[in-house]
Amino acid sequence: MWITGRSTGRNRHLYRFACLALSLTLYMTVANGEPWVDTRNASLRADIERLSRAGLIQVPINTWPLMWSGVLNDLEPAAGANPVTILALQNSRARVLAAGRRATRADRAQQSLSLSAVNQSQLLRHFGDNARDEAQLTLRRNGISEHFAYNLELSRVKNPWDGDRTHYDNSYFGVVWGNWIGMIGNVEKWWGPGWNSNLILTNNARPTPGLTLQRNYSEPFKWPLLNYLGPWTTHLFISKLDDERHINDAKLVGMTFGFRPLQSVEVNLRRTAQWGGEGRSESLENFFELITGIADNCDNPSCRPDEPGNQLGGIDIRWDLPWLGASIYGQRVGEDEAGALPSKSASQLGLQFSVTNRWFEGVGFVEYDDTSTHSSSRRYNVLYNHHTYQTGYRYQGRVIGATWDNDSTVTSIGAIGYLASGDRLEARFSKGELNIDSLNSGETSRHSITTRGSRFNSFSAKWQRVFNWGDLQVEGRYIDRLIGEFGRQQDKVHFSAAITYTFD
Repeated sequence: MWITGRSTGRNRHLYRFACLALSLTLYMTVANGEPWVDTRNASLRADIERLSRAGLIQVPINTWPLMWSGVLNDLEPAAGANPVTILALQNSRARVLAAGRRATRADRAQQSLSLSAVNQSQLLRHFGDNARDEAQLTLRRNGISEHFAYNLELSRVKNPWDGDRTHYDNSYFGVVWGNWIGMIGNVEKWWGPGWNSNLILTNNARPTPGLTLQRNYSEPFKWPLLNYLGPWTTHLFISKLDDERHINDAKLVGMTFGFRPLQSVEVNLRRTAQWGGEGRSESLENFFELITGIADNCDNPSCRPDEPGNQLGGIDIRWDLPWLGASIYGQRVGEDEAGALPSKSASQLGLQFSVTNRWFEGVGFVEYDDTSTHSSSRRYNVLYNHHTYQTGYRYQGRVIGATWDNDSTVTSIGAIGYLASGDRLEARFSKGELNIDSLNSGETSRHSITTRGSRFNSFSAKWQRVFNWGDLQVEGRYIDRLIGEFGRQQDKVHFSAAITYTFD
């Protein structure tokens, strides 16, 4: 039970239309809801983080979308929890339970109509961001049953940056088999503990269409020794990079394994790779070498046609400190392999803490990202770039990993949560340098934001109020200089407003 680049256009539309058509044929037999929390609700994530740090949620929580099954299983009983802890977090617990029960209910339809207006495309994207382009209209319907789930989203966009006026982002059809969920569709993923960015997989680029397999419940292993890993989860996918690329029809492959050996510690092992495509090997042997990591880049041009692909691998760890009401986290991702371990590594460090007073309840964070490779003799133009897959680790003109792209150092602070009135509020500030090697040398290099490099300061604030009929959201962003070179930034000020009407 589920309780819990630029577009080529034609092929992608046909693929996604097939997904929508398959979902619609099953509509009459599927109850309504969704099995997971997606990447578009930062305030709900803040509640989940607070509950996890206090020990009320015990499953791994840093791989998104996050299954409702484990979250609700941990929160529903609360029998052995400290009454003082439950009292202190009663608002967060009530909000998460209400959201989870509503998302997984089987008695009423869930469908909505959203309209957003933006003065320009969104240049820098963070966890919780939704609309990407000007004037977007989205119709959504989702459903869930014991063995099936689907989400249908059809969006029409005015003046799209990628030239594609119709999108099906976050649409999927899924089937449950035992404790496993198989899915076809294109869903945003966020792999890591960061709030403003991560190094390996974020919502910066549009989601890629493909197949996914992931674990539903996160019970520990029953085998000796392995049971010491605690609750665990895994997520595997293969999708198609169907934009215009140096190597067309390349695949994006990803796998992650997360576990909590202690209630206060979560560890996630991550791997992604670009593989195959036009003129590249797609044999089973080549794929086996890719997923096992026994082969990577070769130095001899004669063997490059048989390289398994452009691989990224890494680890992120979060350590909760309940007595301080804080968590520290870090992520390290390597662009190549050496001695069966990731090499040429970039890093992220962060501190997250609870904020609770009479006016505001949520989390604050301080985060530092460095996307150059300090552990490599060649520090710059390594992460997200590749000699064979020359479009790089990018999709439709955006990096699939960190929102800052290559060779950037950025420090961010922010607060996300709820006002005393119940309104949702986010505030973020970032300061840093993008494409540092070009900034210092004056020479251009491949980068999805600025080929010449730039220093910048940015500030954003978002307010959202929920009503019985839906919600209203207003957001403003300011970047102190024009850093975008590819048409996504025409002004220093970015303003958006969105309204969602829910049909229940």
